[in-house]
Amino acid sequence: MNYANKIILGDCINQMKKFPSSMVDLIFADPPYNLEKDYGLYQDSNSPKDYIKWTETWLNEIIRILKPNGSFYILNLPKWSLHHAVYLDELLYRQNTITWDALATPRGKIMPAHYSLLFYTKSKTNYTFNELTSKHNWTHCARATCIKQRHSSTLPEKSYSDIWNNVYRVKHKQKRQFNHPTQLPLQFMERIILTSSNKGDLIMDPFIGVGTTAIAAKMLERDYLGIEINPEYVKLCKETLSQKHFTNNERFFIHQKFQ
Repeated sequence: MNYANKIILGDCINQMKKFPSSMVDLIFADPPYNLEKDYGLYQDSNSPKDYIKWTETWLNEIIRILKPNGSFYILNLPKWSLHHAVYLDELLYRQNTITWDALATPRGKIMPAHYSLLFYTKSKTNYTFNELTSKHNWTHCARATCIKQRHSSTLPEKSYSDIWNNVYRVKHKQKRQFNHPTQLPLQFMERIILTSSNKGDLIMDPFIGVGTTAIAAKMLERDYLGIEINPEYVKLCKETLSQKHFTNNERFFIHQKFQ
């Protein structure tokens, strides 16, 4: 079966068990954070023990279907990333622990302001890594002056660090085009895909949601494979992906939906 450019409706664990081993070049996972968010069919409220056990079950499937030279990124709250790292460090090679500086709403005396993005590979040294520089601008500014500055040859080029503070969260529900509780900005996924894959590679997201990963993959000329348990999100994702190609105007319009 050809899995390229498919969005599959179903539970990610059950669906991934059907996949052959060593088939995906790059996998990104942004699972529910166990914060009682409304995902529709998924119950986002479990005991810590049950949440960690569930996570390790689908992590095992991800490791199985990842190619020998493949890469895997997992985004989560720092409290859960600690558990992920302990588990994955025994099975894969951790290349980076990235801090996504994304200010959130206060829940205590100290305001939570970042997410953890763990970057793993199946091989210690044989994996895709395309070093990006400041010429790959990640801000949302679309004014003519911003565009001119971004393309200026006088801008110094430097590699980005493991602190990402210039990719911004989609913060407010009323500003979202899609009713998804943890929608990611498109630029976030573009950075990951550009760094850890090449054109024609297969990019998989087991929690595809409304399709940010698939949209970014298609824009960057990669194949995509997504799994989503909520039929409403699958419908929205497929509607956006149904365009045969993305012109510059379409690309800008989609960026606006994912901000």
